[in-house]
Amino acid sequence: MKKLGFIFSILICSVFFAAAQNEGNIWYFGYNAGLDFNSGSPVSISNGQLNTLEGCASIADNNGDLLFYTDGMVVYNKNHTIMPNGSGLLGNNSSTQSSIIVKKPASSTIYYIFTVDGMSGMSGGLNYSEVDMTLNGSLGDITINKNILLIPQACEKVTAIIHQNGADFWVISRVENSDTFHSYLLTSSGVNLNPVITNIGPIYSGTVGYLKGSPDGTRIAAANTLGNQQVNVFNFDKLTGILSNEITITVAGLYPYGVEFSPNNDILYVSADASIYQYDLLAGSATAISNSMINVDPTQPAGAP
Repeated sequence: MKKLGFIFSILICSVFFAAAQNEGNIWYFGYNAGLDFNSGSPVSISNGQLNTLEGCASIADNNGDLLFYTDGMVVYNKNHTIMPNGSGLLGNNSSTQSSIIVKKPASSTIYYIFTVDGMSGMSGGLNYSEVDMTLNGSLGDITINKNILLIPQACEKVTAIIHQNGADFWVISRVENSDTFHSYLLTSSGVNLNPVITNIGPIYSGTVGYLKGSPDGTRIAAANTLGNQQVNVFNFDKLTGILSNEITITVAGLYPYGVEFSPNNDILYVSADASIYQYDLLAGSATAISNSMINVDPTQPAGAP
């Protein structure tokens, strides 16, 4: 399962494309691995300090120059050294989505790292920490707003979607062993600690698997690796933060881990058992969508280990 997560993390590494196009141009992941997209094509880089099979996040500035990156526990600056207050975050590098980074609306220097521990560590839940890039000689550091608790026990899932107003963000996660999603509003005033709560879909016994929003923010997909081994797709209201109209996709007895949408929002890609499958979300019913499955990795038979 961990190998599968690493394979698909190359496609859906939790670099959050916050408004400016170039902010997601540098990726760090895996064992000291990285990719630089500033030339338009991915160029391998190997100066990263991460050692992780699963969750990771990185962020660049508007010019595509690295700012910092993290495995959800330790934050490294652009010089690949740990920020002075950058240790002890409550994510876990064995969490599916150990962290995502979101820029504070209306700010050019403040970023939020949302971390998820999940079943891997059993204690962290969903928290956020604030990074101020004016600190430590403009290399950035965590402020006193560190490990601010949002959900005591959360699934290994967190994603962010731009608000309907085009400026603010929704940060969405799910409570462990429940059907409860929390949507937290992030504005220029910071994180609203009172979430919009939606109870929808099955109650998950497992926590592993990605949560991703579509490019236009109107859909959310959740992979459930353990338990029912399904992918759930929801409509998302960017104005209210409410999820609705759940569709369950049966993944042919496989173990879905990663999920990602096509640029036009209508095709869903799912990583399962070391292969990647696509589903046509316009096929019609949930059964029709499930039956539209195509294995898009010709080197791997369906369900290959």
